Amino acid sequence: MEREEPLGRLLATTGRWVHERCNEVLSPIGSSMATYLVLKMAREWPGISQRRLAATIGVEGPTLSHHLDRLEAEGLVVRRRAADDRRVVSVEVTDRGQEHFDRALAIMAGRDAELQAQFTDRELATLRRLLGRVRDHLMREGDVSAAG
Repeated sequence: MEREEPLGRLLATTGRWVHERCNEVLSPIGSSMATYLVLKMAREWPGISQRRLAATIGVEGPTLSHHLDRLEAEGLVVRRRAADDRRVVSVEVTDRGQEHFDRALAIMAGRDAELQAQFTDRELATLRRLLGRVRDHLMREGDVSAAG
């Protein structure tokens, strides 16, 4: 008798597959999921601090620095040190970065539509609610362990 895959592993492997497929569809425009996420967050919060950006997209500071080095070299973002606190570095999307993001966003919208097409409207609403519940539980769990 075959055992069901543990829920955490199923979520993790599904997330990894989604991430890999997004990288594949973004590759033709010289992009990736990491680039998309950095540009998306920096666009939504102009001048976001590098530290907050790393926390928002769920990567460590050195990993984000590596991405930002590349994106800055490509002219997609600029980093600025805060005048009042030189330790704080903000990130802003350039016009070129906005154009790149717009192309990536169109691709990601197509990918999202493909994923959503696998479900009825009712199933999709249920999936969103259930995944949100898992996310919220894990976030609360992380807050408790960080506080302890």
